[in-house]
Amino acid sequence: MILVVGAGVTGLSFAACSKGDVVVCEGADAVGGYCRTTIRNGYVWDRAGHFFHFRNPSVRAFFDENIDSSRFVKVEKKTGIYIDTVGFIDFPFQKNIHQLPKALYIKCLIDLYKASKSKIRARTFKEFVYSTVGKEISDLFLIPYNQKLYACDLDELDSNAMGRFFPKATFEEVLLNAESNDNSSYNTEFSYPKGGAEEFVSVLQEKAQVNADIRLNSFIQGIDIENKVATLSSGERVQYDVLINTMPFNRLCRLIGEEGAGGVLSANKVAVFNLGFDSKVDDEHHWLYYPGDEVFYRVGCYHNIFQDERASLYVEIGLKADEAIDEKQLLGRVLSDLCKVGLTCSSMKLVDYEFVLMDPAYVHINEASEVEKTRVKSVLAKKGVYTAGRYGDWKYCSIEDNIVEAANLARLVSQENGVSEFVNVFGLIE
Repeated sequence: MILVVGAGVTGLSFAACSKGDVVVCEGADAVGGYCRTTIRNGYVWDRAGHFFHFRNPSVRAFFDENIDSSRFVKVEKKTGIYIDTVGFIDFPFQKNIHQLPKALYIKCLIDLYKASKSKIRARTFKEFVYSTVGKEISDLFLIPYNQKLYACDLDELDSNAMGRFFPKATFEEVLLNAESNDNSSYNTEFSYPKGGAEEFVSVLQEKAQVNADIRLNSFIQGIDIENKVATLSSGERVQYDVLINTMPFNRLCRLIGEEGAGGVLSANKVAVFNLGFDSKVDDEHHWLYYPGDEVFYRVGCYHNIFQDERASLYVEIGLKADEAIDEKQLLGRVLSDLCKVGLTCSSMKLVDYEFVLMDPAYVHINEASEVEKTRVKSVLAKKGVYTAGRYGDWKYCSIEDNIVEAANLARLVSQENGVSEFVNVFGLIE
C-alpha cells in the first residue's frame, strides 16, 4: 500500500497518477493545503494569491480540458513596485529603472554596468544580488523587498535561493528597455478561475479519488520508517509499503527522529489579510510590491482581475518563525499603510476580512539545510519513503512544478517498487 501524507496539490497529483492501493491522509478538514478558497459576502479570497502561470503545455491542456473555459479569467498581468520617493514603477524593477528620476536612473545604470563586468563569485543571496545588478538597484528594491519577504538577513540564504524566479536581465536588455518597454517574464500571463484557486484543486481531487482513499482529519502523529508504520492522531496504525511525504520536511524529520536535521531547516511565516471593501480607488494593478517601511511586502487586487466595483485585496506580511502576532493591531497597521500608499482611501469601508497564517511560508535555502536534506533523503529512500513538494522537499517552486514533480515521482515509484501502476493523467511526455 502507498501512504500519501498530505492532500495538497502535490499529494493529490501523485494519487491521481498512481493506480493501486493508495491512501491519502490529510490532517485538515479539507484538501488543498494552502491552495484553498473562501467565498463570502461576494468576495473570492484564496489563502494567498495563487495565480496560475502555466509553462508546461500538457498541464495547461489538462486544466483547459477539465475546467469549462467560461470559468476562467485570463489576464495579461499588470504589476508595479511602490518606491516611496518616486511612486509606482513597472515590474521587473531592473528592466524599468528608466522610469526613475534621471539622476537615479543614471546611478542605477552605471552600477548595473559595473556589475555586468564583475567576476565576483557570490556565496550568499545578498552577495548574488549586489554582484548581479549593482548597489543602487539592490538597495532601492531587491534587498529591502526580499528581506521583508523572507524575514531574515539575505546573507543567511544561498546565492541561488530563488532559482529561476529571480528576475534577471542583462545590461543591454535594461538599456534597450527604455525604448521598447518589454516587461515579459515567466508569469506575463496568468489564468484565474472565477471560483478561486480551489477550482483547480477540485479537479485534482476528482482525479485522485478514482485511485485513492482520501481521509480528512487524519493527522500523522508518528512514523516508524524501520517497520513502515505510520500512527494517526486517532491512534490507528497504518502499515505501508511506500510512503510519499508532502508535509513540511522539518516536521517529517522530527517524526522520524532526525531532530538535528530539522533544527537547521528554517523558514519564515506569512500573515495574510484578505480584505473586502465597499468601494475602490482608481488603480489597475493586479499585484504590487512594497520594499519600504510599509508593514506588507505585497498586495494583490482580486477586484482588478474580476473587474469588480468593490475592492478585494490580499495583503502579505513576512514574519520570523517565532514572532508574536496581534491580529487586531496588525490589521490596523495594514489599513493605515494601504491608505498611505493610495490603494484605499478614508471614505472606503471595510465590509469583511479574513486572517490566514501560513507557517511555514518561504523556506530558507542555505548550504547547511541542503546538506542535511540530501543526507536525510538518502536515508529515507532506502526505507521506501519519498518526500516531495514545496515544503516536503523544502524548496522554492511553483504549483505547476509540484504537479510535474508528483507525476514524475508516481512514475518512478511504479517502476522501482511495483506497488502501483503509473497513470499519465497530465499527458506529460514520457
